[in-house]
Amino acid sequence: MNGPQLMRAIEFGRMAADISADTAIPCTIATQTPVHRYGVAEVLDCSATGVDLSRSPLPLIVSHDAQQLSIGLVENLRATGDRVVGEVRFASSPEAQQVRADVLVGIHRSLSVGYAHLDEGAPIEGGLMYRWQPYEVSIVSVPADPQAGFFRSSTTTMNTQDHETINDLCTRHGFPQLSRDLNDRGASVEQARAAILEAMDVRDQQRRGGSTVSMGLTRENPAQRALIENTLVAAFGGRPGGDVIRSTDLAGLAVRALEMQGVSVSATESRDRIIQRAMHTTSDFPALLGSAVGRVLHAIYAEIQAPLKTVARLSNLQDFRARSVVRLGGAPSLERVNESGEFTYGSLSDTENGWRLTTYGRILALSRQAMVNDDLQGFSALLQKFAQAAARREADELAAILLTPSLVDGSALFHADRSSLIDKKLTLTGLGDAVKALRLQKEEDGGLILQEPANLVVPVSLEMAARQLVASFAAVTADTVQPYSLNVVVEPRLDASSAAAWYLVAGNQTALEYGYLDGAQGVQITQREGFEVDGLEVKARLDFGCGWVSPIGWVKSSGTVA
Repeated sequence: MNGPQLMRAIEFGRMAADISADTAIPCTIATQTPVHRYGVAEVLDCSATGVDLSRSPLPLIVSHDAQQLSIGLVENLRATGDRVVGEVRFASSPEAQQVRADVLVGIHRSLSVGYAHLDEGAPIEGGLMYRWQPYEVSIVSVPADPQAGFFRSSTTTMNTQDHETINDLCTRHGFPQLSRDLNDRGASVEQARAAILEAMDVRDQQRRGGSTVSMGLTRENPAQRALIENTLVAAFGGRPGGDVIRSTDLAGLAVRALEMQGVSVSATESRDRIIQRAMHTTSDFPALLGSAVGRVLHAIYAEIQAPLKTVARLSNLQDFRARSVVRLGGAPSLERVNESGEFTYGSLSDTENGWRLTTYGRILALSRQAMVNDDLQGFSALLQKFAQAAARREADELAAILLTPSLVDGSALFHADRSSLIDKKLTLTGLGDAVKALRLQKEEDGGLILQEPANLVVPVSLEMAARQLVASFAAVTADTVQPYSLNVVVEPRLDASSAAAWYLVAGNQTALEYGYLDGAQGVQITQREGFEVDGLEVKARLDFGCGWVSPIGWVKSSGTVA
């Protein structure tokens, strides 16, 4: 056992011995230790502004199994700058108390946090730092963050030594003011050395008398950050939504980002040198680029949503496990109570349906050559194509399960026995038959369902017929009663299967669901300085799924009979 491990073992034993039966156990749920995910070092910002603790207290569970009841609570959560600490109070059940006993004797030591990203990540040396929100804490055998666990709520000797080393390095090289900033950000000794070298480079340029481009920018200037980001959004072909800088190019924006961090730029430096420094130093330029990319991508994606999302129900999932929906077969009917006041028992039957999330993604590259040449048109076109591809993927998945639905409650979704399949063409008579079928749908116990027709889902070939039909029974005079209003939803993917089939959907339908990973709805963006390519790599990821969870609320017509 090495020195640090021995010190942790001694500290664990001493603190565990001081815990009484009703005392909460101190813990660390997360630190700023880099964890490699998807090929990138992920760092969770453990500062007070970097973590949202509004869900506190958090449930304590085992191995991230959210299907089981929690065995305790993690309370008094607080961010200390380099870690998030709290106290664990175990439940009174025998199972929970057994786990607590195992914790006190050192059998269970490690914790892992379930969380959601709150942004696309800010580039740091070797990875990305994210703002985040925890929603559960789990006892695990092998944690991603080895510093998270019980009895680890105090800063370790190793961290204290790192802080002292950073302070000594900054003072020795004439940058005492830099040490506080580095320690506040939880920088490692290696990161501190890189920052000191950059500061020395800037100081040497100033001593050589090189003229600098000064814009009066300060390190903390949100207005300037917004101005740079809006200008980048406009350069990528998006809507900036605010003021932009008219007379500048990408290199000029890089200069502004550098000077916001207090880094001087010589007027003799080449465009390539300026962009390289902005991309590979502590400037915010990569983060601003990534944020602008995300804004443009999200805006395009939001404008071209899948048609069937307008009638399906959104249900986001907390993880990638299958969503299992237990559908009660219907509450027992209320029976008359006789004079003796005797109530009879009813029962519920249940069936299970479900779906799961799938991850889709692609890496987009903004090359160094394109940045130096200020040629962003090609990348802008690529952003538009990817946003269209993401929306198209969602539309494809929803249309596929509508055309070839899986069994629901063990039987075909669209069937005459379920009052969900007719054969009439899209006419006033056919629509009347579909409305009748929808209103006659029943739960498994035979009880009728209260549901109103609201949407017509049609292929392109029936769009005009559907719109004319809906308009034909609209109220046109004061004494005309309009029974209900229908929306027409056109899905071009249906034509390849049938040009005659159409669907009537209830306004309160709960059968067709779609969703995303909780906290990551829609297309998500992360970026890093290029390794495979010379420039900026942007990873766009979509965690999406859809499926049927009940057999009611939809009526299909094959459209074959007049």
